[in-house]
Amino acid sequence: MKYRLLALDLDGTLLNSRKEVTPAVKRALEWVRERGVHVVLSTGRIVGEAAEFARELPCDDLMVTAGGTAIAAASDERILQSWEMPCEIGAKVVEAVQSRPVRVMIYVGSKIYINEYSNRDFVANYRIEGFHANKIVTEDIAGEIRKNKLNVTKLYALGEREVLERALAEIRPLPGITITSSGADNFEILPAGADKGRALTRLGEMLGVTPAEMAAIGDSDNDAEMLRAVGMPVAMGNAAPALKALAKYVTADCDHDGVAQAVYHLFQ
Repeated sequence: MKYRLLALDLDGTLLNSRKEVTPAVKRALEWVRERGVHVVLSTGRIVGEAAEFARELPCDDLMVTAGGTAIAAASDERILQSWEMPCEIGAKVVEAVQSRPVRVMIYVGSKIYINEYSNRDFVANYRIEGFHANKIVTEDIAGEIRKNKLNVTKLYALGEREVLERALAEIRPLPGITITSSGADNFEILPAGADKGRALTRLGEMLGVTPAEMAAIGDSDNDAEMLRAVGMPVAMGNAAPALKALAKYVTADCDHDGVAQAVYHLFQ
């Protein structure tokens, strides 16, 4: 089959371990777009961050962001469709992490709420302009959610595994949520039923492309539903064994231009 859409995760897939997109990968994306294929970012990052990458890469304006809880346009950073947790469930999820020594990011629409503990680290070590332009720093994030009746689209927590497990013990009993991860040092909480596969299927409807006509490349647990949804699931060489088991093709790792290898293999 001739695939009409290529969906790409960012971290560990498009980006190598130095957080760069190599010239070889950029050339491969230009090559496949010249053949009329839609190239779509599908990332856990917020709209502003994802758009920053999308504007620098040969890819479509439409993208899946926030781990599959939003479909957005890179050109104006506008969210076209989103899936959310009810206010009180979101507040309870946040309460489980906001006072613990973990870095947190709470996604609310196109904004991202963080506490002072997280902000100190992100200011020192995280240089993505789209993140800092859209962050709101406050100590009692759960209180802000309740006070302003905000609906959370995603929570991301990063830290020591033991601390994360204590937080997850409080979160797991809550209704209406999905728990996933992009690595052993983090977890993500999404609204039940929201994932990259569902969002990509909806984005395909907007473009007139069926899931069978899609290829997708990923490396993490949070890419699993995206790989299950498409006609050609591809895992990076640096992906976990469980994700490789879902793939029809395993490419090289992110430090050896795995995306470029997969593109030329699939679209020759």
